[in-house]
Amino acid sequence: MPLSHARPPRPSRSLCVALALMPVLGVGGLAACAAARASASQERPVKPVKVGLGSADGQPTVQAGDRLRVSANGGVLTEVTVTDPLGRQLVGGFSQGGTVWTSRAKAAPDTKYSVLARTRDTQGTMSEAKESLTTGKVVKRNRLMLSPRPHGAVVGAADPISLTFAFPVQDRAAVERRLEVTTDDRTAGAWTWETAHHGKDRITWRPEQEWKAGTKVVLRAELNGVDSGGGRFFTKDYGLRFVVGRSAAVPAELDSDAYITPGLGLTPALWQGQGPGG
Repeated sequence: MPLSHARPPRPSRSLCVALALMPVLGVGGLAACAAARASASQERPVKPVKVGLGSADGQPTVQAGDRLRVSANGGVLTEVTVTDPLGRQLVGGFSQGGTVWTSRAKAAPDTKYSVLARTRDTQGTMSEAKESLTTGKVVKRNRLMLSPRPHGAVVGAADPISLTFAFPVQDRAAVERRLEVTTDDRTAGAWTWETAHHGKDRITWRPEQEWKAGTKVVLRAELNGVDSGGGRFFTKDYGLRFVVGRSAAVPAELDSDAYITPGLGLTPALWQGQGPGG
């Protein structure tokens, strides 16, 4: 019976160490160890970087008002481009050593976002992934009307800021937390809830004393994604900007550095103030 030729066994780690301690006679053994290590590395290929999408709070689904989150597992992100259906790119930033990218703007409801993520794995290999996600739909919406009305009469010293809601607000605390009035002279004031003459809920901010002429005022109502109660959501942010006694109220640009429009550079997020019907 012919003898079978068995494959010589791969040098063990202990053998490699022993050969390394030998003088010139160990050169051949060291070469065998190097070849064995190279072969072993070829047998264990580096896994590609896995790109994940979700919301900034770690949820796999993205609802209106959430910020988009792109993550990398097995490497780092080198570039992220998120584009909405209008071709505008969301601006964002990296964190956690480049493994996470989070958008600066909040997501709109029922919107498909396209994501291009360029990555680098642990061996330095570059690659890219193309993904997409669609944000959740909102069945029931709430909206509001602002006062002073944009482009109306000049704002007077006694005029308050009011938000009148189209539907009842059950979770008033959640809404009030998203409202902010700032002035250039630190005018003090407070919010109060009341019922408008037509029976609708209204919240009003009044200064402790009358406005001083020339005071610059900005209202930010970042309500996109807030549940006003009973599953009725706001799907827009609102804002006003005016100078007391000098100009009419005009829409404020919320998230003014949140988008890049191709060919135009940084542009405001969609002015999400009151459109037709409030």
